[in-house]
Amino acid sequence: MKRTFKTAGLLAASVICSGAVSFAKPAPDFSVAKVLNAPVKSVKSLKDLKGKVVFLEYWATWCGPCVASIPHMNRLEEALKGEPVVFLSVTDEPEDKIAAFLKTHEMKAWVGLDEKHSSFKAYRISGRPDGYLIGKDGGLLARVFPVNLQESTVREAIAGKLEPQPVEWPEDRKAPAPRDGGKPLFELVISSSQGKPRMSGGYTRFESQAMSFKQNIAHAWDVENDQVLLDTEPVKSFNLLLQTPPGGMEEGREALKAAIQSAFGVKVERESRETDVYALRLSTEPGAPRPDPGAGEVHLGLMSYGGGTLVGTAKMPEIANGVWASMDRPVVDETGLKGVYEFELNWDYGSLESARKALAAKGLLLEPSRAVIDFVRVTPAK
Repeated sequence: MKRTFKTAGLLAASVICSGAVSFAKPAPDFSVAKVLNAPVKSVKSLKDLKGKVVFLEYWATWCGPCVASIPHMNRLEEALKGEPVVFLSVTDEPEDKIAAFLKTHEMKAWVGLDEKHSSFKAYRISGRPDGYLIGKDGGLLARVFPVNLQESTVREAIAGKLEPQPVEWPEDRKAPAPRDGGKPLFELVISSSQGKPRMSGGYTRFESQAMSFKQNIAHAWDVENDQVLLDTEPVKSFNLLLQTPPGGMEEGREALKAAIQSAFGVKVERESRETDVYALRLSTEPGAPRPDPGAGEVHLGLMSYGGGTLVGTAKMPEIANGVWASMDRPVVDETGLKGVYEFELNWDYGSLESARKALAAKGLLLEPSRAVIDFVRVTPAK
């Protein structure tokens, strides 16, 4: 079985815990001019929160994944009530808009208003959602997407036992400057692999380090790992870097496909064939539950899926793809449901019985079947 963890098109940050804790670099200092829903009116400096673990979240009312993660953050706030931890959700939107939003959406976290982008600049925020976990001593412990933050991780941080995960910003990895001193508008680099496997990205940047050949092909062609058929594997792994102007990621992906095929002397073509699958179907039991309809104003998308997790608001075919990321075979939607639906499910990874039980809570069945599935096949270029 494969084990992938994805959030809003990105691989979700994971936090590694161990008994031996290494030194965390100081978190960038920041200020927030006004704070709502809190016992303080502002945060002038990180020193104001010394002695407390801080989860600094960047969000917006227009950001669907941000809004959809609010219930998860509320549950964390409730579970950790009374502990030395502050959940600070920062936006750059005006107070009147946030005040109106809070009338219809409960948020238990402190809500920071940073219209002047002071903290945004400190943490080089280029997209949302984003989040940073800061220790009681002001050390930067990890970059974690809000929906992936776990209670156990925060408790490890409170106890001072969380192993810091180094945080790198794209600007820290400088590309060679053009001879005329101009700023690169488009960058595409394929190189031999080194270091530990990891993947990161945003609206204008994607980077993978030491990811397998199959995983990189799956990302470039926007398919699951199981959809990649390898007749040849020229290398076990390689590094990718793609930087595009705003709005240029789709065109950049096409350039990436061509570059991969040229660099490794391969041809990647799509093909369809019948294979074993799991069909996602509605239970016909009387009184069976049904998936929760998603709010119409929330942007669509799965925030986290794979490894026994399914979180987000999406149409059922996308939900089926999200379940697929935790299965040993493709999952196809046969529910017949239209519209969008909201999910927050977890099950024991690798356990079909556990997955079926979690889906049954929403009135869904996962049954063996056969279907025609699209694949991409990698062959040597002629």
